[in-house]
Amino acid sequence: MCSMKNILVSIVLINILQLETYLCANLNSKIIMEDAQEKYKFLITAGYRPKIDNLAKYVVSLRGKKYRRVFGDDHYCGGSIISPKVILTAAHCVCRGDNRIELRPFRPSDILAVAGTPRRLVVTEKTQALKVDKVICHAYFDPKTFHNDIALLLLIKNIYEDGVSAQRISLQTSSLPPHTKCTVLGWGRIFEYGPKPDLILHTNVYIMPNEFCKERDDDFFFGMMCATDEDDFEKDSCFGDSGGPLICNGSVAGIVSFGNGCGVPDEAGYYTNVSSYRDWIRKNGLDKLRPVNFILLIVLQICITES
Repeated sequence: MCSMKNILVSIVLINILQLETYLCANLNSKIIMEDAQEKYKFLITAGYRPKIDNLAKYVVSLRGKKYRRVFGDDHYCGGSIISPKVILTAAHCVCRGDNRIELRPFRPSDILAVAGTPRRLVVTEKTQALKVDKVICHAYFDPKTFHNDIALLLLIKNIYEDGVSAQRISLQTSSLPPHTKCTVLGWGRIFEYGPKPDLILHTNVYIMPNEFCKERDDDFFFGMMCATDEDDFEKDSCFGDSGGPLICNGSVAGIVSFGNGCGVPDEAGYYTNVSSYRDWIRKNGLDKLRPVNFILLIVLQICITES
């Protein structure tokens, strides 16, 4: 049987070990947090959340047909509402293939577009989960170079636009001059290999001259643009922001396409220049809706005449 003295010594030693463990854990935690604050701003990359968000209503979250564990954990890309039935996104988000010959769109039934909310993981009163009827990829999209990285999703049902939680956005019709200030937003990683946010993040970047873009990417091509903030390179789109909008002067001017990492010094994010594809968008998306509207107009005129 242990003596009282031995029991007391054991209790003292255990308390000393617990105290040492506690102090070490606190010290390591402090070091980790200081290191994290030094390396990362935890802000899309280096983003912010505005007090009044007037831009999230234009954006949708693209997801798989069924989440894995919790609602929104299957988010993989973004998109822009350009009509109640048409979503503008990047081709690499909804097309697969190693080259142009093998390129084929995802099955519409495998994609869900979620609109009406800035929250990724929470179902709100305004959340709209919409099924896709047709996927239209640019015929000359090249997955290796990201040339012509643009696609459209035609929805089965219209998005309900209330002007607050969901709203269509206009297309930029002409190329913007260098150094135009724009905003990119989405649910992409908050830093490279980091987590994705629940609440959508914004960051402000500036369109750069073509020479700047060409110097940093040999495959810079017609229909591309790049943007960054030369005073704060951490402002950038990241994985999961692809397909989302670059909004300039109230219109969607770019589609998040690719980049060399996230927030890398002396680099930039690359975007599909929407103004270069406005005719393609009208022909493959907006114009496809007009015949239905035209037929409805004829039916309405007949009904009015007969009455």
